[in-house]
Amino acid sequence: MTNDLLGTEIDATEAAILDVYANLTRLLADGGLPPFAVANLQDALASTSIVVTGLALDDERILDLGC
Repeated sequence: MTNDLLGTEIDATEAAILDVYANLTRLLADGGLPPFAVANLQDALASTSIVVTGLALDDERILDLGC
């Protein structure tokens, strides 16, 4: 497994959260989606980012994806 930003090994639940975060980021970066899908994925990514940052799993900035 991998470690969080504090050096603690992440568990399976945290790894699943990172997977959701990565998938949302990838979907938005790929483009080609209709505006309603982009808006809702941005909303989901913004909420997921709060969880990821709060758990110190990642500190990536999502402004480039419109969030």
